[in-house]
Amino acid sequence: MNTSSKFIILIFLSLNFLPVLHAGSTIYKYVDKDGNITFTNRPLKGGQKILSAPKSPSSRTYISKAIKHIPKESVNPQNKREIKRREILEHELTIEMKLFSDTRKNLSVFSDDDADHQQNEKIKQLQRKLLRHENNITAIKKELAKL
Repeated sequence: MNTSSKFIILIFLSLNFLPVLHAGSTIYKYVDKDGNITFTNRPLKGGQKILSAPKSPSSRTYISKAIKHIPKESVNPQNKREIKRREILEHELTIEMKLFSDTRKNLSVFSDDDADHQQNEKIKQLQRKLLRHENNITAIKKELAKL
């Protein structure tokens, strides 16, 4: 490795640490009447100061203290969201399966032997509708499998 490559790497590594030196602003936490939490660098009325600029940017103790102030999201709200999402997807799956079944019944009414032009068009529409419901069912099942 030549000298210019080493110099470029050294410059690059030095520039990576610059944001750490300037990132020491004050962070405020604000909880509104509905329980929504907002973090900002501007003081808000009723907000709580949770993080201040470090006296020494290279201080490891400051970083460890700052990490203790970061609130941990409870697993419970995430579980509630996943349960609600599963309920919605299962409901959608039930509806799509019913629509698929109804469309298949409607399609079976038509016979190919004595079908005229209007019936052929109706059969094509029902086949497209059937395919759309089948694709929706597959997509919903795939999403449910991810939960």
